[in-house]
Parts: sequence; structure tokens; C-alpha cells
Amino acid sequence: MSSKVSYEQDLLRYLSKKQEYVTSKDLLEVLNVSQKTVYRLINKINAECDGEPLIVSERGRGYRLDYEKFIAYQKHLANPKQGQLTPQERRKRIMGELLLSSPTPINVYHLFSHYYVGESVTFHDEQMMSEELKKYHLVLERKRRTLAILGDEVNIRKALKDTIEIFNTIDLDDLKRNQELQFNQYDVLFILDQLRKIEEDLEITIPYPYNVNIFSHLYILLSRSRKVSTRMFSGTISKEEMDTMMNDLLYPVAKKTIKNIEKYLHTPLPDSEIYFLYQYLVSSRMQGSLSITSTFSPEVMDVTNAYIDHMSSIVGIEFDHKAMFIDLANHIKPMLNRLAHKIRVQNNLLSQIESTYEEVFTGVKKVSRMVSETFKLPVINDDEIGFITLYFAKALETGQHHRPLKTLIMCTTGIGTSELLKAKVAKKFPELEIVDVIASRNIRMIQENYADADLILSTVQITEEVPIPSLLVSAMFTADDQKRLQAKIEVIQRGH
Repeated sequence: MSSKVSYEQDLLRYLSKKQEYVTSKDLLEVLNVSQKTVYRLINKINAECDGEPLIVSERGRGYRLDYEKFIAYQKHLANPKQGQLTPQERRKRIMGELLLSSPTPINVYHLFSHYYVGESVTFHDEQMMSEELKKYHLVLERKRRTLAILGDEVNIRKALKDTIEIFNTIDLDDLKRNQELQFNQYDVLFILDQLRKIEEDLEITIPYPYNVNIFSHLYILLSRSRKVSTRMFSGTISKEEMDTMMNDLLYPVAKKTIKNIEKYLHTPLPDSEIYFLYQYLVSSRMQGSLSITSTFSPEVMDVTNAYIDHMSSIVGIEFDHKAMFIDLANHIKPMLNRLAHKIRVQNNLLSQIESTYEEVFTGVKKVSRMVSETFKLPVINDDEIGFITLYFAKALETGQHHRPLKTLIMCTTGIGTSELLKAKVAKKFPELEIVDVIASRNIRMIQENYADADLILSTVQITEEVPIPSLLVSAMFTADDQKRLQAKIEVIQRGH
């Protein structure tokens, strides 16, 4: 049986997909619960929101989600206040504190006292954190009423990035405005300035989520450097890796940034920090002079083509390689580098992507498993799958999944109202390429002059046999005509 939290999430997810009002009967069928339970869920959700209700009701029409409030509500859930923390959120905050200080031990009382929990809860939290840290090959050690996390520096930083909830932001400007995030504001301004300088030096823009990824890496570096001697930072780089880095135009920028951080901290940093930052830059999608790559490695090309081909098969629509390839390949290239160097980019839009493009997401997830197996790649996580989903969603939304359908418009004379029809069709259906307007008396010329046409839109009944699909519409191109044309287009596309 689903939990109350799960029912709430299912209810919100369902309403977020609907623009119109939804009846309580519809909600009963979707959630498979009683009417009384639906009322309780809605009342509970609205009670948790400040001010006006999140779910609006209207007698005779049903329920509708106030989408603007829903966006604010999701932000509120991502950054709860101290007194509203769940046990999982409490453990994450404690683990974050331990990770920042690792391997220095911290007194157990200091860690747990302001959460007002007893010995049994403390013991349970320790067990849960210990299990979570095993995923990163880290150990939680308890000695004389103190706790410490032990392990390699690289693994500590990965765990930090995944653990500290305040990195779950989409807009970096929120870090300057939102006081509840409890960032060191001097560090925030300094790192944002470094990001700006990187963009200026490379003449590019680093978009979300890559800017957040680099920000979190540098913020963790500053925080760790103040808590632990930088002599403890480990990282062995091979000569081959160093040569590759030093021949890349991103290397001087990474080196300059780390030198600026050394001045800011008044502390020398190991050369491995240049390499770590370099890998974050290489693993980022950039917009500007570096955003379009003219050449790709065979692996990038093969992986990109595999996604397009297999998604075409799953969706049942042939995606246009030419329209999609460059854009998707420019994402796949840094993604492969992220997989190779175990760099995770957190996708804070993941739940919205999953709910909005559920079928596409499921398809991309299936293809991703196949890609990992075929090309001997690490497992592609849901965050990456969510980003790739957007490329296929965009292709579906913009019609990049098929070539424009070559369309003929036929009227009695081929002039007058036919030009009005042409203008209306072109405006409403940009996926159609109107190749000509012809008179019905010239129908016999179609086979000879327009053999590659995909569709005939005609205001007169076609009585002769023509080997091209046709649709009879009115010259005024009514709403009903438009619905019938949309259905016709979908039939033709499925047949291609």
C-alpha cells in the first residue's frame, strides 16, 4: 500500500499535468482511494501552505493546481526550516558537518544536541549514516563519544556534493538572496566572481546545471581547506593525464582559478586541484565559442547515433538525425567525461521531467541501459537520463522527429480563397511544407510534377484516384478542420 506521502506526491503530480479542473471522481480513479481520503489529502496539502491554498476547488468543476504556488511549494520542500526536518534531512545535515571536518572527529553531543533527539535515535542515525557512507567507500568511526568519517579525499567530496541540500539550487542568484541557505556570503561572492572570470576568459556561458556543479566543487574546496590541512588532500595524476590537460585550452583557465583561490585562502593547494577543476570544466556543456564542436570522437558519434536510433524505435517515430545530432552530441561528449571521472551533475528538475515527459523518460532510461552495456560505460544515472530526455522532448515538441510533410493545397481555381487557406495552414501547422497551390482541374499533373508530395489539402472533393493522401477541408479552415488535419498528419508520420 502506498504511504500518505506517496499519495500526496501522486496527487500533485497528476494535477501538475492538468491545466483544467479535475473532478473528484477522476482523482478517485487515479489514486484508487476513497472520496474521504481525497478530501483529507487536499486539506492536508493546503494546510501546509502559507496563505492561499495550493489546490483550488470550485463547486461543479472540481480541483485545479495553482501552478505558481506549486513552484514555490517545491522550493519550500527543498529547503525546510530547522524545526521541520525529517529524520533523513537531519542525518544529511549531520553527515555534511562530519564530511566537511573529515577526518577530524566531532563530539556526538555537539552534532545532535540542537535536534533534541534521544540516545536511541542517535544510535539509529549513526547506523543509517554508516550504511549511506559505504556507497562512497567511506567509514563512520566512533571513538570516545566522538564521530569521524574516514576515507579518500575524492570520495569525501563526492559524498559532500550529494549530501549538502543547499546545493540543490537552479538559479545561482538564489545563493546571494536566500538567507535560509546559510552559505558563507564572502565565499559565494568570490566563487561567483571566479565563474564570471572563467566565462570571460573562454568567451562562453556555463549554463545550469554545470555552473551549479562547478560552484559546489569550489565551495567544498574552500570549506574543506579551512577545516583540514591541504597536505591531507590526495590525488595522483598520471603523466598521460597531465599531458592531455596541459595541451587543452581549458588548462590555463583552471590553473588561474586555483591560483586565485590560493590567494583568497592564503593557503597553497596541491596541483591535483587544478586537474580536478579542469575535469569539471571539460565535463560541462558550454554556450558560446566552445559550444558547437565541429568534430567528435568515434565513441561520441556512436553513442549519440545509438540514442537517436533506439529512441526512434521505442517511440515509433523516426527522429531526424540531421536536426538532432549536433545538439545531442554536444551533450553526450561532456557526459562521457563525467562518467569516466565519476562526476555527478545533480538534476534538480528531475521529478518535473519524469512527470511531464513520463513515456520519453522511460524510453531514454531503457536506451541508457543498453548504451552502458554496449559501449562498456558506467551506469548512466537518472540525473543524466533526465537531461537527455529533454533533447528528445524538444524534438517531439518542435517537430524534429520527422521531416516537414510536403503539402499541396487544391481549390477550384487555385487562387483567391486558396491563398487564405495557405496562410492559415502555414501559421497553424509549421511542420507542413506547402510546396504549391494548384487548381482542381490540374489534378492529373500531380503525379508528374509532385510525385514526392505527402499530402493534398483540398477544398473540393477529389473524385479521381490519386496515390497521395488527401483531406477535404473548408476554405475557412475551421477548428474542426484543424483537428482532422492534426489526426491526418499523425497517421502519415506513423506510416513513414
